[in-house]
Amino acid sequence: MTLCVFSNAQTTYNYDWNMQSTNQQITVNVGDTVVWTWGSGSHNLISTSGTHSFDSDYHGQGYTYSLTFNEAGVTDYTCTPHASMYGTITVNSAMSLDASERLGLNIFPNPVSSGYVTLKTSVIGVKNVELFDLSGKRVLKTSINTDRLNVTSINSGVYFIKLSINGVSETSKLIIR
Repeated sequence: MTLCVFSNAQTTYNYDWNMQSTNQQITVNVGDTVVWTWGSGSHNLISTSGTHSFDSDYHGQGYTYSLTFNEAGVTDYTCTPHASMYGTITVNSAMSLDASERLGLNIFPNPVSSGYVTLKTSVIGVKNVELFDLSGKRVLKTSINTDRLNVTSINSGVYFIKLSINGVSETSKLIIR
């Protein structure tokens, strides 16, 4: 039996970590990476409560600390010698839609040989489209105002197509021959 697990392509977010880092509110998806870069002085970055546990230890200006968040949840963090430096990171599950939030995505033809694929939905609005290969690498990101997506420049293969309209997303399989 073959098991295929799809994960969204990773996004990296960069934040400063200095005396002005008061009440940082960061929201990312599972699989995303956050990179903090130290400002002047000596700081640490340590979780104080929540889902994730981390401790950067103390470092000086220019140091970078990065974490990839692979579990959904909320975590508070601080710089222990500087109480004014703190924040919260919220990690959302990339595929956490219930049936009531579905777009009713219908893709045809699927498989598609070349040209255009039609993306019909039950929701009206600008369609934000992302196409990922099986390794999770994003190969296309675009916005369209129609139901037709041009796939002529995409290599043959099996892909996951993520369609978002008005903040609601749905992911489905697309085969290009």
